[in-house]
Amino acid sequence: MKIKKKNALIGGLLAIVFVMAIGYAAFAQQLTINGNAKITSKWDVQIESIAATGKTGTGADVPYAAGTAEDGTQKVSATQAQFKADLKSPGDSVTYTVTVKNYGSIAAQLNTATPTPQENDAPITYTTTANDLLNQELSAGATQTFTVTATYDDVTAQPETTEKSYTLTLDYGQFGV
Repeated sequence: MKIKKKNALIGGLLAIVFVMAIGYAAFAQQLTINGNAKITSKWDVQIESIAATGKTGTGADVPYAAGTAEDGTQKVSATQAQFKADLKSPGDSVTYTVTVKNYGSIAAQLNTATPTPQENDAPITYTTTANDLLNQELSAGATQTFTVTATYDDVTAQPETTEKSYTLTLDYGQFGV
């Protein structure tokens, strides 16, 4: 009788294993999930305008600083502006207001404002308030403004070089990233 019970137990266990194998095979299926996404955002941050908005003394704007050269070519790219002022005496200055607009649909922020002054000994100093805008949100459709000022520094003798141009490159990135 013991052998019969053992055989019955082994048979029962084999039956359970067989049922489990059939159950696994019946329920083991590959699950495929499909989907797609579409990006509809637009990245478009650029300098909208540059205007000579102030001067002291005999300081004057040179035409391309306001956006176009005398030959009509554009001197402002999307994120780069070039400035040149006609300064005759120490203390003369010209101030430009630069307006940047976010034409895109993603909030942006100014990461860096990198100046590239012409390397020479001209007694002209360029300053900008662009760094005040670093890491500030520029929402879609919004504008930011900053100034660039060219100043003829005090000198004790007439300098040999009296011309210096200045280029300001703006690096915008996604806000909060």
